[in-house]
Amino acid sequence: MTYSAVHDLFINEREIRVYSNGSGTPVLMLHDLGASAATFEHLTTPLVRADRELVAIDLPGTGRSDPAPGDDLECFVQHVAMVFADLGDEPIDLLGHGFGGYLAAGVAARYPQLVRKLVLCEPTAPPRSGPPANTRMSPGMALSGAVTTLRRGKLRQNLQGFSRAKSVLDQLARADPDWWESLGAITAPTMVLCSGAAEVGERAVLDLIAAAIPNSVRATVPGARKPHTSAPVEFSTQILEFFCS
Repeated sequence: MTYSAVHDLFINEREIRVYSNGSGTPVLMLHDLGASAATFEHLTTPLVRADRELVAIDLPGTGRSDPAPGDDLECFVQHVAMVFADLGDEPIDLLGHGFGGYLAAGVAARYPQLVRKLVLCEPTAPPRSGPPANTRMSPGMALSGAVTTLRRGKLRQNLQGFSRAKSVLDQLARADPDWWESLGAITAPTMVLCSGAAEVGERAVLDLIAAAIPNSVRATVPGARKPHTSAPVEFSTQILEFFCS
């Protein structure tokens, strides 16, 4: 099963592509850098069978979505938060993977009234302190910034696409103690999730994230990285149990 509906939102005169399937209580999913809403297609069948609506967007500047009005990460968070108005008046469940997890945490911290429950799957986190971390733009991250513009017939925006992807990475590499402190403002029950293949250092960072969020639990999905694609049945079982608890 894949997405059964596609529509576009216009936020600040910029287009956001929205994909969905199902008709139950919505779960909004935010993808990682270098990906698109297609990364969550594996989850449509189990969520629809559980009477949930899976809603996924192409993040600003990726897939079929226009860039956010600015390149700073706070602008990304605000832009994504405006999508919630399209999903009704009640708080909804929110899931983010990688950079999508960073954004999901930002939305839940700044706009707690929007989020009922939160799942952070292998979320990207800036250093709490110290010098900038080493980052490398993977081909997927570069493509998310540039090939998107090719697909949409905007060839002259390619360099801008590469620049946006690099800007995001550079910002995530810098120490951001305020982001870590903001996790304490999250009121939604939260699951911080990783795959069984996560390295010791990665698990330690996720433990710190979970410790900073007042009402959170840690969980692991056995198997390879990106558990939403490598182990979709096990992944969907865990998140549905959490959302329904």
